[in-house]
Amino acid sequence: MAKSKLPIESTALQNTVDEREKAGVNYLRSRGFLEKWPEYERFKAGDQWPPQTERTKHLPRPVFNIIRYIQNHKVSSVMNENIKMIFTPEEAPDIQTSPSAGTMPNPYLPQAEQEADLSSVAADMFTRYSDTVWEEVKQDELNEEALEGAANIGTGIWHYYWDLSKKGGTVKPYIGAIRGEVLDPINVHFGNPQQRDVQKQPYIVITSREQLDQVRKEAEANGLSKDMAALITADKDTQDEGYDAAKVEIDVTKKVTVKTMYWKQDGSVRFCRVASKQLVKAETSTGFELYPIAVMQWERRKKSIHGIGDTEGLIPNQKGINFLMAMQLLSVQLTGWPKMIVNPNFVDPNSINNDPSLPILNNSGDPNAKGVEYLTPGPVSNLAQGLVESFMDYTKSLSSAQDASTGDMSSGNLNATAIMLLQKAAGVPIESIKKRFYRAMEDVGRIWEQFWKVKYNTTRRVNLKDDEDQSYSEEFRGTDYADVNLNLKIDIGPSSTYSEQLMMTSLDKLYDKQAIDTEQYLEFAPKTVVPFKDRLLKQLRAKAEAAAQNPQPNPMEIEQARSQQQMALKQQDHATEIRKEEIRAGAKVAEAQIKHQAAVPEGAIK
Repeated sequence: MAKSKLPIESTALQNTVDEREKAGVNYLRSRGFLEKWPEYERFKAGDQWPPQTERTKHLPRPVFNIIRYIQNHKVSSVMNENIKMIFTPEEAPDIQTSPSAGTMPNPYLPQAEQEADLSSVAADMFTRYSDTVWEEVKQDELNEEALEGAANIGTGIWHYYWDLSKKGGTVKPYIGAIRGEVLDPINVHFGNPQQRDVQKQPYIVITSREQLDQVRKEAEANGLSKDMAALITADKDTQDEGYDAAKVEIDVTKKVTVKTMYWKQDGSVRFCRVASKQLVKAETSTGFELYPIAVMQWERRKKSIHGIGDTEGLIPNQKGINFLMAMQLLSVQLTGWPKMIVNPNFVDPNSINNDPSLPILNNSGDPNAKGVEYLTPGPVSNLAQGLVESFMDYTKSLSSAQDASTGDMSSGNLNATAIMLLQKAAGVPIESIKKRFYRAMEDVGRIWEQFWKVKYNTTRRVNLKDDEDQSYSEEFRGTDYADVNLNLKIDIGPSSTYSEQLMMTSLDKLYDKQAIDTEQYLEFAPKTVVPFKDRLLKQLRAKAEAAAQNPQPNPMEIEQARSQQQMALKQQDHATEIRKEEIRAGAKVAEAQIKHQAAVPEGAIK
């Protein structure tokens, strides 16, 4: 048999990973999490009644899921803000010597100024590129999944890794990209579960169920021989997965449990992967100082990295509501269709039916009995109408279709400002949850930063957006900024429908006052309100360019020229009239002279 190409000491590492994983499972079992967390998931999914028995199968089992309603509301409130990562230099550079964004530092500047310039470039590049990575890893979806899990069982966990299968670039080819996933706390085992800070953990073990053929292929690619890779076999180790859906797998799909362990050694994070006591990935240095894992507690639990979810305290209330509604429904059911007490000497039990057209035969032989009579039905409970209304109200409320949201009530016709104030007042109790979420996003930003500084060791062209939200491409090599220290702040902005309405109201007022033009109005309008604004802006700018190339006469100038022309024509007419008068006057003088000469005698002329 061929020997493995992995180190000899790998056997000890395998045993260490297995021991630590078992210790983590035992800890979760001792705290009752392996039973409680699956129960919380069932309650959120609506599975809130015990299994049916022969004696209870006909009893009503209504479910009014207040757990899902409350959690959906809270998760939506926490995610109701736009998040932006803002990187800034640890030491603010001199404004007069700092370069423009996106340019490399001037090599002819003094050393101190070069470092300040490099810090400014790195801060601007990381800030802009974080928006791109946010879209690439689908961070909004990861946040939603993590927050839903945290609201239910108390803990949300983000995990980021380097995906070598990602390839791209034509001008600047590259291999590898950041990828993210949400881990379930039942599959993550911390070396010190009493320590809330994940970066202070001695080690972290992550378990996952993966397809056997893919795991073998990965092991061979990492240096394990085919003979040793064949020792990685499928298993049915799903008991500790906890959740009902995770325990049932397709028989034809062979899976194996893979254990990934992170630990810190000499200030650097290292990791390995083990399956069936074989090293799928040998001990490898990531080059990171931080674990690529971020953890958030929904509500803090004393001396524990695992938080407290909403379901933990809502289950007793949920059971009480369901039981009371079931008893009301049963009461109405028994009133409308009461149980019969039958004397078989008088009435044949087999003749009893629910068809109103078929009679029940009375064989008592009583001579005083009537030939035909009707049974008096049991009175309908007064609770029936109230129960129907309760069903309607609860159903509308728990499906997020309240009267205010559907417009069925006049009090729901509030303007954007009033709704914003109501939302803000209602969100005060969950401000602490929001702050913990923003802190987790700051941890995510630090994880991305170390990926850029370590894994982005070749130049690649990345897509960024400028201050005008216009896309452009820039060359980026993260290792150029490996020694640059940056501060990170999470910037929060409104993103709800009501905040957009408030924004549009402000823009409308500015536009009505002519403080902004049409192009500025469209630039600042949200795309969700004006989805075709890019086409409108393009058409407006095209018209402006055409007008600049072929300038149209100014109406004022045209009017002025027309006035001048009319004035000139009037002056010309006036001069013509004067000339005519002069000609007439000259003609009259000549005529007078001729008449005068004709009137003088010839002899008088000398």
